[in-house]
Amino acid sequence: MASLLLVLLQLLVHRAAADERQLLMQIKHTWGDPPVLAAWSNGSGSVDHCSWPYVTCDVPSGRVTSLSLANTKVTGPFPDAIGGLSGLTSLNLFNNSLTGAFPTSVYRCASLRHLDLVRYLSYNYLHGELPAGIGRALGENLTSLILNGNCFRGTIPTSLSRLRNLRSLELDNNYLAGTIPPELGDLTGLQTLTLGYNSFDVGELPVSFKNLTKLKILQARSSNLTGDFPSYVTEMPELEVLGLSINALTGSIPPGLWNLTKLRLLTIYANNLTGEVVVGDGAFGVLNLVTIDLSANHKLSGPIPEAFAHLPKLETLNLFYNNFSGQIPEGLCENSKLEYLNVGQNLLSGSIPASLTGCTTLKRLILSNNKLSGNVPFFF
Repeated sequence: MASLLLVLLQLLVHRAAADERQLLMQIKHTWGDPPVLAAWSNGSGSVDHCSWPYVTCDVPSGRVTSLSLANTKVTGPFPDAIGGLSGLTSLNLFNNSLTGAFPTSVYRCASLRHLDLVRYLSYNYLHGELPAGIGRALGENLTSLILNGNCFRGTIPTSLSRLRNLRSLELDNNYLAGTIPPELGDLTGLQTLTLGYNSFDVGELPVSFKNLTKLKILQARSSNLTGDFPSYVTEMPELEVLGLSINALTGSIPPGLWNLTKLRLLTIYANNLTGEVVVGDGAFGVLNLVTIDLSANHKLSGPIPEAFAHLPKLETLNLFYNNFSGQIPEGLCENSKLEYLNVGQNLLSGSIPASLTGCTTLKRLILSNNKLSGNVPFFF
């Protein structure tokens, strides 16, 4: 009896493997049998689909668990056959040229955890509105939904808030409209949220985002944002990248921002921020900062914080087109790796610091339209 069961099990595994192989062949044919998938063959090539390039399997069962076809230049519609790969946990079609609407066939991949349909640097051709029920249909296992760089329109479906295991949600560089739904604040496990360069209506970043305390990356550039700078970002201790540039944010920069110990990139240029940049009475904790860009806010004023001269990893400091006054802090280049410094078009006065004159790391220095005196470094 045991041997009979073993034979039946082997037959089932063989049949399942044959089905998976046939689905892969259908995917290949949908894309017009591209040369990059020439090894996917039932003929002269290997019939063991688990050994085919871009395919990862659960070896005992022969079920495909991962398709990683990034940068393979495949073109055409999204293959419906992908939905038949019931064991699929990861699908990566980054930087290809897919066409059609959002592929609801992936709803059948109940084990899917990672879905990457982005097009890098130029657009994919996925278009139309994101389905209203996308958050209910994709399944609770999904941890990564990456759809940036497409042509999706309509509003962000509130049902996305049901994907409670989501760690990355990237929707930037589309044509999404409406307002940013506050329901996204329910995704308390998010580590990456990118929404920038869409066609949102004028509105504020939802207050509910204060719940996203595990965020490492928050990017909402050019998103028609208004209202005061969201002070709750100071309560995001894991934050490494904050990009809120090219909006209409008002108010001052909260002093607590300079205590985020993991912050590396701060880009909040081209807003309507005002007042002095106050470091605050607490510890200056942003020692991992590589980039500070506060340019083109027009009304940031007061002195450039002396603390900026004590950032050991700082490479870019852009304060262009504001109302900063007083002197450029001495020692800006002594304790850092400063490569780019732009303090042009401010109200700065006094002598150009000697530390800049001897700075060997600087590649670009802009001091124009101030009231500075002294020698400009000769290598400029």
